[in-house]
Amino acid sequence: MWQFHLGLQTHHDYASNPWSWLIQARPTSFYYQGPTLGEQGCTVAACSKAITDLGNPALWWAGALAVPVALFGWALARDWRAGAALAGLAAGYLPWFQYQDRTIFSFYSVAFVPWVVLVVTYVAGLVLGPADASVQRQRWGRGIVGAYVVLVAALFVFFWPVYTAQVIPHEQWDWRMWLPSWV
Repeated sequence: MWQFHLGLQTHHDYASNPWSWLIQARPTSFYYQGPTLGEQGCTVAACSKAITDLGNPALWWAGALAVPVALFGWALARDWRAGAALAGLAAGYLPWFQYQDRTIFSFYSVAFVPWVVLVVTYVAGLVLGPADASVQRQRWGRGIVGAYVVLVAALFVFFWPVYTAQVIPHEQWDWRMWLPSWV
């Protein structure tokens, strides 16, 4: 009988387990070059030019925290909005756990990014509070959610160079590699 080795369990430096996807523990490096002074617009001794599939930490880390909140909202308050967002997240995320012994990557999480956003949005709605909340409660809610949205946008701008292979000084690339597992 013929046996085919498809490389489904081959070691890869950027392979990651689904358990780590919500916290973006091991993004995949799609491209990296290290130009030096005078190459590709590098104006310092050492530069970096990278494409990394790192998700916005403010969104993903908030998503990891929002999942239990949404679970409580669905289970205890029977809030259909939380249940709908969690159902989509579960449908896109949970099947990957049956492939933990295979070589898989964090970029597969793109299938459930919209559901992570919806879970975070659900919790943001809780922070905003009900329409009949006091003026002070509404101000606090708007301030917190507004600051969070600004943080997400600012981090998107901050990580733009490693999303799009911009030539930046290597030191600035290091600033963007917050966890040792991101390198």
